[in-house]
Amino acid sequence: MAHPDQKVAQSARRMAHPVRHGPIWWLRRAVAAVRPNPTGAGPSSAAARFLLRFMPKNRRRWELGTVLVLLVAAAAISASMPGGWAAQPSASPSPALLANLTSVDPAAAPSNTHSPAETSPDPTLPPPSPSQSPSASASASPLPSPTPKPTAAPTKKPVAKVYTFVALGDSLTAWPADSPWPSRLDAEDGNLQLVKNAGVPGDTTAQMLARLNSDVFAYKPEVLFIMGGTNDLGHSISQSTTIANLRAIIVAANAKGIRITLITIPPNAYTGMAAEIDSLNAAITSLGNAYKLVVIDIHTPLSQPAGTYWPKYTSDGLHFSAAGAQVVANTIYNRIHRYGF
Repeated sequence: MAHPDQKVAQSARRMAHPVRHGPIWWLRRAVAAVRPNPTGAGPSSAAARFLLRFMPKNRRRWELGTVLVLLVAAAAISASMPGGWAAQPSASPSPALLANLTSVDPAAAPSNTHSPAETSPDPTLPPPSPSQSPSASASASPLPSPTPKPTAAPTKKPVAKVYTFVALGDSLTAWPADSPWPSRLDAEDGNLQLVKNAGVPGDTTAQMLARLNSDVFAYKPEVLFIMGGTNDLGHSISQSTTIANLRAIIVAANAKGIRITLITIPPNAYTGMAAEIDSLNAAITSLGNAYKLVVIDIHTPLSQPAGTYWPKYTSDGLHFSAAGAQVVANTIYNRIHRYGF
């Protein structure tokens, strides 16, 4: 039924349609419920007064304030949950991150220039022992391999030079026919090789000089042995002539670059020849010394104290026996082998 009064009618219309209150209204009502009593006592009076001071009386302001409060509450709840924004890493890096950054420093990082053969494990090698990790075995420096001692090359024995020689003389050089002293010297001394026995029986020093080109220089020897003068004494040729002939032979052989060795003449079984033989041998020695030649004395080992032959060294009182020829060869070898020939 309609009410004649307009205000009553409007109020009745509002009651017929109940007002729906929002969350702000309910929040304000809750705050008003805890308003302090007139005495100001009660546990919630101070909180209520604090909240009512900041609560706007306008409805829209209430709604905005409520939204802000809800946003703050949601942010707080989100920060407290695991994995929220509060748990994100801070601006300062962690020690683990710093370690990782340090490990990738280009100066400290190992180069990746290894070939596949270096990085892949060798199937023929045994696996690392349990007490040693692969990283430890890889980082351990290998033991230096022992340096092999250089083996000295075997020293080759120098090959002895062989010198060719000619023996120039008379029958004392030519006999005994089967084995004269030049042949025995060739067999005894490995550094000497006989190319010509130029001993001619009965020759004087002048005849020896005359055949120098044909019997000596034609064979191009490196060494020349000279034994002459016995037949000069038998023909009563002066000592000065004998020495002059020997000097001419030496000068000619020196011009050819031949090494010359002078040999004294042997003793004789006749005692009357001893003094002449000794004098000629002294002159031969002086001649050799003047030209700085090797002079070999065969007279002393063949003669007795009186200056005559030992009988075993002569076949006829003048020429050598086989034993005498060997003594001559031995005496010459013992003197010249120190010079390398």
